[in-house]
Amino acid sequence: MIVDFLLDRYKPGYVEVIGSISVQVIYLLTGLVMERLRPRYRSDTTSKMIVESFRNHVVATAMHFGYVTYRAGQPVLSWDFPRPYHLPPWQVTARDVLIGLVIRDVLFWVIHRLWHLPGIYQLVHAKHHELKDPTAHHVFTISYMSVVDFIILYGSLVVAVAKGLNMDISTALTFAFISAVGEQVKLVWGDEKHDEHHADGSVNFGVYGFTDWVLGTASSEFPLP
Repeated sequence: MIVDFLLDRYKPGYVEVIGSISVQVIYLLTGLVMERLRPRYRSDTTSKMIVESFRNHVVATAMHFGYVTYRAGQPVLSWDFPRPYHLPPWQVTARDVLIGLVIRDVLFWVIHRLWHLPGIYQLVHAKHHELKDPTAHHVFTISYMSVVDFIILYGSLVVAVAKGLNMDISTALTFAFISAVGEQVKLVWGDEKHDEHHADGSVNFGVYGFTDWVLGTASSEFPLP
């Protein structure tokens, strides 16, 4: 298997970085396909926004690589790599990804709500809200935000959930991919809750709507079914 091939040549942490880069490349290619499938729209995206969105991915990957190097090649997402490597049963992967998405929604809500507090908002989150109308922007501008915002709300959150659930590396990468592409899909086929959040910063703080529904921050205009 390709994982064993890589583990024979590199330490587990570097194999993990290779996997992470592969997921991001597939994510970006998927985004290009999504844009082609998306109905025509008036785009307010600028080249600066695209560059800064890509910058966040580069910085996050560099931090991942740097931390792995600091830890002498030990992995960040997973606790270990069994040898010979074998994929976990699909039921285990499906269970962990589903639980991970629920936990991510809760943690995302908590951090995102914190980001909207006076002072913190201006320092960390205001850049993302330059997108007044998300439907008028390219799918890549999902990542248009400050570096701190991106690292904590996206990178670190995925790592924390994967580590906390002791996900296998393949499950962790699947979870990261679904988390990222899921937001592209919502934008392409309409994400009214996210649009409403950008119009009114006091509602819809979660990713999927579940936590907002439970805690009463779902917008009345677009309640969870």
